[in-house]
Amino acid sequence: MISARWYLLWYLLLAVLLTTVLACITQSGFNLAAIASLTGGVAAGDIAATIWFDLTHFSLTYAPIALVNLLVAAVLLHVLPLLRRYWLAAVLGAVLLYLMLLIINIIAPMPTLIAATRSNTGIISMLLCSSAGMLSYVWLLKRRKLYA
Repeated sequence: MISARWYLLWYLLLAVLLTTVLACITQSGFNLAAIASLTGGVAAGDIAATIWFDLTHFSLTYAPIALVNLLVAAVLLHVLPLLRRYWLAAVLGAVLLYLMLLIINIIAPMPTLIAATRSNTGIISMLLCSSAGMLSYVWLLKRRKLYA
């Protein structure tokens, strides 16, 4: 009998959702900071509208990146169970995203596909978003094993 582990897919999708939402908000913050430095400030309504716009539009660009990133990391976690420690999973998610960003920036015709990754602070912020997704995935896995 084949045992389907659908919960792994659900956990992965939840981690991708978390990563995408955090990355969209991070992207909005960097864009708004750049606008504020040029204009002297941004109204609260514009901040909310920008975040909503990025959640509904930028997420369509970033979600596949997060899915591939976390899928590769999840496969590595299941092949190498030693990586299921929280800090190793967080580092793995960040390193894989960094490698993906290097590849994407080589392939993409524009200077950078993700504006937040134009600075070191932005890259670190996006890597932390990926780490948060991996941490949530590992936490869900460990939680299931604890209560199963």
